[in-house]
Amino acid sequence: MKKIIKRTTAAFIAATMAVSALSCLCSVAADEEVPKTITVKFEWEEEGVSPTKDTDLTHFDTITTEKSYIDLPHDIFEREGHTFSGWTIDGIHGYAPGYVVSFTLDYLQDYLKDSDEIVFKACWANVTDKPHTVTYVTEYNGEELEKPEFLEDEKYAKNEIFTPNFTTVMYDDIFSSGLTDGERVYSFGEQILMPDHDVVLYPIFFKRINLTYSAGDVDRLNGNDSMTVKKNEGSKIELATPDRFSRKGFNIVGWKSSVDGEVYAPESTFIVPSEDFTLTAVWEAKKYNVVFIPGNKAANIKVPGKTDEAIICPEPGITVAGKHFAGWKDNTGKIYAAGSEYVIPGADPGLGISLNAVWEDGEASAETTAPATTTTTPATTTTTTTKAPVSAKLIGDANCDNKVSVADAVAILQFIANKDKFALSADGLANADCFNPGDGVTGKDALAIQQLDAQLIKELPVKE
Repeated sequence: MKKIIKRTTAAFIAATMAVSALSCLCSVAADEEVPKTITVKFEWEEEGVSPTKDTDLTHFDTITTEKSYIDLPHDIFEREGHTFSGWTIDGIHGYAPGYVVSFTLDYLQDYLKDSDEIVFKACWANVTDKPHTVTYVTEYNGEELEKPEFLEDEKYAKNEIFTPNFTTVMYDDIFSSGLTDGERVYSFGEQILMPDHDVVLYPIFFKRINLTYSAGDVDRLNGNDSMTVKKNEGSKIELATPDRFSRKGFNIVGWKSSVDGEVYAPESTFIVPSEDFTLTAVWEAKKYNVVFIPGNKAANIKVPGKTDEAIICPEPGITVAGKHFAGWKDNTGKIYAAGSEYVIPGADPGLGISLNAVWEDGEASAETTAPATTTTTPATTTTTTTKAPVSAKLIGDANCDNKVSVADAVAILQFIANKDKFALSADGLANADCFNPGDGVTGKDALAIQQLDAQLIKELPVKE
């Protein structure tokens, strides 16, 4: 790089870098607006004008349109000693014959704020005029950069319409997008009406920004914890999806910006700032239905909770002949007693969490037997306790109302869904076990009662 004296145009470029990028992005919203009715007129101003082919000039006098664009006349017109180059509305922007003019351009939006009429004036270049020069200067932050060969000087006569060289210029970590003459910004494809003097155009440079996605200082990550990509300063991007990082038991619900501290939703639109920045994942605990599996054909028990939350391990809700319940075993082999806390550890993506009942040989636990009975002997003896299993008094009478009906089936289903809220008495549990007695209370017991009520079977219990 070689140093040059700072110019006012260089300061203008620096001041308008972000503005020009954002204004281009804002035009997207303008495209969605319903255009108003616009009257389009054409002015010749000079006499002796004729088309190069047999065309009625009155055809171009006035056009009324509700469209958001207009196709300008593609005819080429003649005038002695001049060349017809196209049209202009402001003496700055030019439009070649046949050019499609969009009314959503920013400067046209301003033009139409206070008027419903656009006047296109014909542009004539005098063939004897001495041409003026268009020069491209590549400078960034007050320093002139080595200009690429493709940015050659160009010559045009006054009132000639030309399209500047918008080819992107790139150096290491900067690139160009658009041009400026020090007063206004020209976006890709715009045409200029050559004034009566030389023109200097400056490519507008933007930086290449490092965007780093970070999982943050968290545990239980699967795979990488960060990644960095290059983005263009001022460009409009879509943020990463929620699966950018994988963490056991958690979901990404947002990205926190290091620039403004705000949290942005995954896949939302974001304008790249002019400095390197980091987006850190915002995590939310996953919700689970932890499944407790009693086995022996009994219905599974589901307890809701979320990662790192403590839930209470339930009772198995069944008895197994000749065995007692020893607890719930998780996938690590640890056993949890009924009524103890279980902290949900989270699961790998796509997997759930379950614990299996452990049944050991020996007498059933106190929770699955009748209340203890006490027998008192004379004073010379001690008090002893015996345990007697509860026998069914009326098979199917789960609610102990001395009859078997659909109400008993409902009581069983409520018990299975929420044993704390819809508990059955010891007698009710014994009566409810009417399908394959001995395997505990399950949904099949409720079904058997319903079948009896519908007279599909003649009696209870039912055995497979």
